[in-house]
Amino acid sequence: MENITHYAPAKINFSLRIGRKEPVGLHKIHSLMRRIGITDKITFKITEDGYKIKVVPGDVLKSGSMEADLQSISNENNIAVKAAKRFFNKLNIKNKGIDLLIEKNIPFNAGLGSGSSDGAGLLLKLNEAYDNILEKKELRKLALETGSDVPFFLSESDALVSGFGENIEEIESGALPKYHIVLIMPDFGISTKEAYEDYDDFLLTNDINYYNIQYLGFEDLGFVNDFERVILKKYPVLKEIKESLISNGAELSLLSGSGSAIFGAFKTLSGANSYLNNLKSFHFYHRVRLSYLTETL
Repeated sequence: MENITHYAPAKINFSLRIGRKEPVGLHKIHSLMRRIGITDKITFKITEDGYKIKVVPGDVLKSGSMEADLQSISNENNIAVKAAKRFFNKLNIKNKGIDLLIEKNIPFNAGLGSGSSDGAGLLLKLNEAYDNILEKKELRKLALETGSDVPFFLSESDALVSGFGENIEEIESGALPKYHIVLIMPDFGISTKEAYEDYDDFLLTNDINYYNIQYLGFEDLGFVNDFERVILKKYPVLKEIKESLISNGAELSLLSGSGSAIFGAFKTLSGANSYLNNLKSFHFYHRVRLSYLTETL
């Protein structure tokens, strides 16, 4: 079979509100997610030789000298491989696998949806290869079983995402303003598991109730990421980066997802470039591993 290619975009959270921890051990969330123009290139073919995966750095990760980190995701625990396995199991297809190459540009452990986007891309392209045998509802369910952010990446639009990630309210193209996005990645990553554990501990220690997101509407979201209450305190350099973006022209700046990437949204390209041109002047610059300019899609 010939190679199949997909470009998997990153996301940023323009809002992320966290609800209480449910009995299943997961939190419900309410988030405005937007796709941005930094992508992983996924190339694969369906084989009868099991699952093979190779992850190589794209130009973006090369610029941040992040090649060595790729070994940790070059195995069958990769979300893209898990997605492919779930797809074949769902259809009861035996003796099939994939030979997968990911040219990775989206930093991982950064809150940018790196693995989730790759997983969604595999599901979409496998479904196409089998003549769209799964309807959208079935594919979305399979995506949710793979990861909470995976369903969002099945669509080609920004969306309000709620519940455990299963509720996707797509936003019409052009309804949200476009921004030039400056991404700043520090010299460390943050796993989603770590972030939620820290968040739960913070609320428990400070006797604070979980945010009530049950009746939260779009107009009530605000540009807020609940993780910032914990993450910016634990990692002060992230607070410094956020404050520098706001004080230098960004209309808003937030931790994306559980971090560790901070983004600044600029109305003008010149404003974004001006910030990046002055990045070396900030005293936290030695902690910056990667800086990148992109835009909302």
